[in-house]
Amino acid sequence: MKFSVRIEVLLLAMFVSACDCGTAGTRCQSATDCTTDRPFCAPALQTCVECVSDDQCGAGFVCDPSGACAPGCRDERGRCELGQYCKEGAACVECANDSHCGPGQLCQNNACVPGCSAQHPVCPSGLMCDATAGRCVTCTTNAQCTLPGLPVCNPATNTCVGCVMDGDCTTPGKPFCNPATKTCVACVNDPQCPRGQVCQSNVCVNGCNANQPCPMGQVCSATGQCVQCTTDAQCGGVTPKCDTASNRCVQCLPGAADMCPMGQYCRTDFTCERGCKTGTDCPSGVCLPNHSCQSCTLDTQCAAGNVCINGTCTAACSATNACGSGRDCCNGRCVDTRNDGANCGTCGTACGASGACCQGQCKSLTTPTDCGACGVACGANSTCCNNACTPTNSLTNCGGCGIRCGADQFCDGTVCRNQTFPEFCANRNVYAISDGRTLDDAATNVLASTIRANCSSQTTIQYGPQTNASWVDQTNGALLLGGGSTVVTAGGPFPNKPVQWLERTRQVTKVFFATNNLDTFYFRKRADSSNVVTFAQANCSPNRDVFLVELTTDPTSGTLALISYGLCSGGYGTQTGAWYWANVMLPNRTNYPDSWYIYEWVDTNMNTQPDMTDSFTLRGSGR
Repeated sequence: MKFSVRIEVLLLAMFVSACDCGTAGTRCQSATDCTTDRPFCAPALQTCVECVSDDQCGAGFVCDPSGACAPGCRDERGRCELGQYCKEGAACVECANDSHCGPGQLCQNNACVPGCSAQHPVCPSGLMCDATAGRCVTCTTNAQCTLPGLPVCNPATNTCVGCVMDGDCTTPGKPFCNPATKTCVACVNDPQCPRGQVCQSNVCVNGCNANQPCPMGQVCSATGQCVQCTTDAQCGGVTPKCDTASNRCVQCLPGAADMCPMGQYCRTDFTCERGCKTGTDCPSGVCLPNHSCQSCTLDTQCAAGNVCINGTCTAACSATNACGSGRDCCNGRCVDTRNDGANCGTCGTACGASGACCQGQCKSLTTPTDCGACGVACGANSTCCNNACTPTNSLTNCGGCGIRCGADQFCDGTVCRNQTFPEFCANRNVYAISDGRTLDDAATNVLASTIRANCSSQTTIQYGPQTNASWVDQTNGALLLGGGSTVVTAGGPFPNKPVQWLERTRQVTKVFFATNNLDTFYFRKRADSSNVVTFAQANCSPNRDVFLVELTTDPTSGTLALISYGLCSGGYGTQTGAWYWANVMLPNRTNYPDSWYIYEWVDTNMNTQPDMTDSFTLRGSGR
C-alpha cells in the first residue's frame, strides 16, 4: 500500500514538471517545451533560455553563456545600430577610431568631436587641417590664400584676409593695414594723412584737429576744417577782417564793424562802395536804408549807381557816375553782368525764363554741369533730373532720368537687365559678403572664385563680413551698395543677414526655406507657397542634401544678389551649391535662363565633397 502511494506521488511530480510554462530553469528536450519568453532550449543546459546564439538578439546585444540577451558586440560592425561601431568587442559606440568620423572630426572617448590631426587630416571642402591646433581652418600659410584680394593668412583666425601688417599692402594709395577689417586702406589714423586732411572711414578727407594741423597759411576751424581765418588777427593788408560765416579774410564787414572810409559803406559781398553809413555822412543828417543821403545835393551823396536828381538819389549810371566794382552800366542801371539774367555777359543779353546767367554765360540749369544752379556739377553715375543731381544706377533712373526697370530686373548702371543667370556678368562691381560661419564663409569664397574668369577681367571683387556697415545695414540686413553692384553670399536666412533681409523681411526671393519644426524641410515658391521640395530630415547626411542657387534684387538699393544654401544643417549642401555654381552654372550660364534653381545632390563616391562624378538632380527652377 505505501509503495503504491509513492508511485502516485512520483507520477504527480512528473506531471507538474511537464506543465511548467517556460519560466526560468524550465527543463526541456527541445524548443517545443519552451514558450515565447524563453523560446529556445539550450542543449548543454537542457533549460529554456532567451537565446542560444547572437543572431537571436537585437542590434547591440549578444547572447551570454546563461542564454540571456545582454548589451554588447563581438566584431567591428558587431551587429551595432547603423552609424555605430563595436568597441573592443564589448559595446556599441559612435566611433572606435578617427576614420569612423566625417571630415573635420576626430574620435575622442568613442564620440566624434570637431577637430583633425596629422594622422587624420580630413577636413570639409575649402578647409585644411592645422595639425598643431587640431582643427580645420581656411589657411595656415600665405601660400594657401589664392583668392583675389585675400592673399594673407591671418594667424589669429586662420582665415585669408587682405593683410595682417602694413608690409602686406602693395596696392598704390592703400599702404596701411586696417587691424579691424584686415584690409589695405589709405589710412587708419590721422597722422597717416597729409596736413589738412584727417582719416575718416579709412580714407583721407579734408579736415583738421588738434593733432592734425592745416597747411601753411590756414587755420583749423571749430568744425574741423582748414580755413583762411577764424579771427581778425589772422587777416591783414587789403582784407583785414575775418568773415566768420565763410572763414575768409575780406575788405570789410557790414553793420557795426563796418570799417570802410567815410562816404563809403560795406556791401553784403564785403566790398566797400560809395554810400553813407550813418547820418554823419550826410548834410541832412539822415542816411536812408539804401545808403543814399536824404535831401541830397551832390551825386557823391548817393549810393553808387545813383544820381542826385531834385534832392532825391535816383538809380542811374553814367560816365561821370560810374557803377561800383564788378558792375556795368546798362541802360542807366548798375548790374553785375556775371549773374544778371537780363544782361548776361554784356548789356541787353537776356537768358530767358528757362536759363540762368552763369559767370557771364546763359546756361540751362538742367545739365550735369549746371544742375539746379550755376556750377552745380553732378558726379559719376549721376545726371540732372528735375533740376537735381540724381544717381543713374537705380531701379527708377537707370541710365537716365525716369527710366524705370521692370519687375524682376536690375540696373547695371546703364540699362535695365533681366534678373536671370545669362545676365549675371553685367555688373562689374562684385562684393563677397561672409556671415561669420566657417563653412558658409568658405562657400562664399567659392561662389566668387570663378567670376573674373567667366565674366570680365575688368570685374572687381571685394571680400568682407556682413558686419561692414557700409555694405550691410546693421539694423535690418539691407544691402547698401546700389545699382551696378552684385553681392554673392552663402548661408541660410538665419545666420546670414542679407539673406534674412531678402527672404524673410522683404520677401522678394522667388523661393524660401520652411520647416515643420519637427522632421521635414521644404523649399517653397513665394507666389503660392507650394512646395518645390519636401525633404525628410532623416535623409540629410554628409553625402546627400538639397541646395538652392538664386538671383534676386534688393528693392531698396537695387543691389543684385546671388545667394546659395542647402536645406540640411551641417553645411554640405551649402558647400555643394557654391561648387556647382562656380564650376557648372557660371561657365555655362546661357544654359540657365531662369533666376533660381534647386538641385538634389547625392555623393556617389562617398567622399563628402562635390565633384563631377556625383549625382545632381534638378528639383525645380523658375523666374
